[in-house]
Amino acid sequence: MDKIFLFTDYRGQFYSSTRQKGAAVDLVRLKGYFEKLDFGLIIRPFSEINFRAQNYQGQWVIYQSSEDPGLFYRSYIDDLVLGLFSQGAKLIPNIFQFKAHHNKHFMEIARDLQDLPEIKNIQAKRYGTLEDYLKDIEEVKKKDFILKTGSTSKSRGVFLLKNLREKIKIAKVASKTFSLKNLQYFIEWIKTGKKPLLISNYRQKFILQPYIKGLNGDYRVVIYNNKYYVLYRANRSNDFRASGSMKFKSDIELPPGLLDYAKKVFDNFDAPYMALDIGAKNNSFFLFEFQFLSFGQYTLEKSKFYYQLRSGNWDKINEIPDLEREIAGSVVAYIKRHQ
Repeated sequence: MDKIFLFTDYRGQFYSSTRQKGAAVDLVRLKGYFEKLDFGLIIRPFSEINFRAQNYQGQWVIYQSSEDPGLFYRSYIDDLVLGLFSQGAKLIPNIFQFKAHHNKHFMEIARDLQDLPEIKNIQAKRYGTLEDYLKDIEEVKKKDFILKTGSTSKSRGVFLLKNLREKIKIAKVASKTFSLKNLQYFIEWIKTGKKPLLISNYRQKFILQPYIKGLNGDYRVVIYNNKYYVLYRANRSNDFRASGSMKFKSDIELPPGLLDYAKKVFDNFDAPYMALDIGAKNNSFFLFEFQFLSFGQYTLEKSKFYYQLRSGNWDKINEIPDLEREIAGSVVAYIKRHQ
């Protein structure tokens, strides 16, 4: 029986579930599904990783991310995942896909690095400081943009910029930081009369995505191996944002080509599972965001069916959802593709 390492957080949790607030995957059931597929699941907390005592080279590892306030614990996970990668562990998903989680800046880098024209109809501008942003203000003021801070979820940190006043004021608020070092510099400036090179007080990274007008919502597509779960999310009232609106519909007629588009994106990124936020307009599709791990499971767990490509056609298949079954099946299918 092959083995897979699974690392949990400090609460003993792995990923998320809608079944209970703050709850996660049922690890006993997950382990059982892996065993049925002839894989042994070794469950350990991140805190027990010891690179001197254990060499993970060549070992399959599944893990999670974190959206903790301030991303302090995520930074801890980041170090460990990089250590596993450096030692030669076979990470599921890969380290670059982990890097894109809760990190809109790297997500857009990941988009730019792909050789897939279908996702290049959105090109984001990326900034590390307000000063860099203001260098582009003459170009930025010509169009409407969506500003997103580096780490956002459920539309928090997402703003529509239409006029020049908004484009400066909101960017300032979104990127605002504070450095005591500047206070020291000012004191030295007063004492010596020599003007220092000041540190920016606006160092929170953010991105600008072009605003696609005329959309009343978007499509959340969650993919586990060959099963496609779809949820339509209407925009919030008097708002441009769909994420977090809770105005959801699942049993709807899908735009022609939506599932083909989602499959092309999924196949291109080569992941065991994935969540896509897709806009549809005039027979064109726009990939707003994509995630590879630790994404919300509402679309799957509240669905009564999924779509699957069979003999060139997308069939709608009724089935009671089972998150643990889909994780295990998707991971094993991914491993077999890469053995």
